[in-house]
Amino acid sequence: MRRKMPDSSTEYDVAILGGGFSGGLLAWVLAARGMRVLLLERERFGRFAIGESSTPMADLVMRQLGQKYELPQLHALSTYPSWKEAFPNLRCGKKRGFSYYHHGGVPSDNRIGDGFHEHKDQATSPKRNSLLVTASPSDTWADTHWLRSDVDAFFIKQATLAGADCRECTEVVSAEMGEPSRLTLCKRRGGEDERASQTVSSRWLINASGRFGVLPENLAASIGLRRVDQRLQTSTRSVFAHFRNVGSWADELRRTNQLGDDEPFDPDDAAQHHLTEDGWMWMLRLDHGVTSVGWTQPSGRDRVDWQRYASLQCMMRDAKFDDATPDWIRVDRVQRMQLPIRKQHYIAMPTAVATIDPLHSTGIAHGLIGVARLVDTLLSEPVRQQDLLASYAETVERELMRIDSLVAMCYRCLRSMSRFEAVSMLYFAAAIHSEEFLASGGDVHSPLWFLGNAEFGNLIDATNRQLDRNLTDTELWNWLRPRLQPFQTAGLLDPAVGGRYRYTGEAKG
Repeated sequence: MRRKMPDSSTEYDVAILGGGFSGGLLAWVLAARGMRVLLLERERFGRFAIGESSTPMADLVMRQLGQKYELPQLHALSTYPSWKEAFPNLRCGKKRGFSYYHHGGVPSDNRIGDGFHEHKDQATSPKRNSLLVTASPSDTWADTHWLRSDVDAFFIKQATLAGADCRECTEVVSAEMGEPSRLTLCKRRGGEDERASQTVSSRWLINASGRFGVLPENLAASIGLRRVDQRLQTSTRSVFAHFRNVGSWADELRRTNQLGDDEPFDPDDAAQHHLTEDGWMWMLRLDHGVTSVGWTQPSGRDRVDWQRYASLQCMMRDAKFDDATPDWIRVDRVQRMQLPIRKQHYIAMPTAVATIDPLHSTGIAHGLIGVARLVDTLLSEPVRQQDLLASYAETVERELMRIDSLVAMCYRCLRSMSRFEAVSMLYFAAAIHSEEFLASGGDVHSPLWFLGNAEFGNLIDATNRQLDRNLTDTELWNWLRPRLQPFQTAGLLDPAVGGRYRYTGEAKG
């Protein structure tokens, strides 16, 4: 038998399910603007999470949110130097861009493969086996890697200070959709008989629960919630954890005389991607000595141990699991998607709708864009609010499918650095265009990633057809390069730069 929880307020404007970064930030901004906000988290606030690498688009949206809603703390988090100055105890890492290194394949007889070679195939091709894409013009404007446990907890703290009612270890055990919706809550205290219950009401119900969030059965049924993972082209499995004492990749390149003089940034100050024919390993280095490491492989391929790659083994030789993750966390399929995105007064954030993939670090940006859209929507007058809600679900769904199509294409091209670079530039063209659009004052509610340009979608489809023909890398470059030019101004797919794309935009303001 459940007893009643002590009453605080029981009527809210917005109830948010999930205490990750998007739920916490949404609660903070809405509470700061005077809305009555309830945020509920099944576990404890500030727990381990991946989805740790910010991007120029993500930081731009944070700056714009900070300026529009007069939250200087949020503006300070939008660059690495201002973050470190304002919040020296909020742990993060410096990110100057994206770095990719192709380690080739491994022998079929289970032997360890050769180490990384920058010019492994120089006899037949002068192209390098690495790619660096700069995301900021200098350290002054560097992006960040987030220690999610710190950042998520910080957003919750700010939301609480702004007046939000934020509750951890609290579960929604039943719900009734309506105007308002009614939620029955229980504090999680171990035994079922010890649970205390409380019923609250809220006009809006926001799902910000992330990939592991589970809505109560009767709420999911009333919404008509359904899994549609099969719609996603990308299909990968992953193991990941936090480690200490991971070796420096820049030092390894230096040791093997492969660190070039023309690097636009330190290879370790990046979302570091170690590509192989079998999958890829991410490394995100944080300032307090912890590195986020993950090994991701396409689902349809044989499992290959990353330790068979000599250079990866060398970097991980002295690595020890951090206390946050005493062992690898395994996910059999990274991708998941659920619909509907909106029904009546229920709205799902992008991070609750789908997880696409860690490749290219799209999660934080899309989550923050969702925050910006929903804050503006929920604070708008009724007529405009209905117009914005009418397009929100379709826009988010189309954006997720676009990101999925761009990422899936990259997995088709893991066999060589040159091939991977070619198709990756479709993603970077779309991301750069979206950032420039938002920076120039573009409406955050507009579809991003070139969804407003049918010709770009046609180019994605045509590129996939070319991959079906199994073109050589040179043929693929020769076919794609002129066709990409109308969609980019950053010098992408320029063979003269040798895989070193320097930042060509203006400093962020």
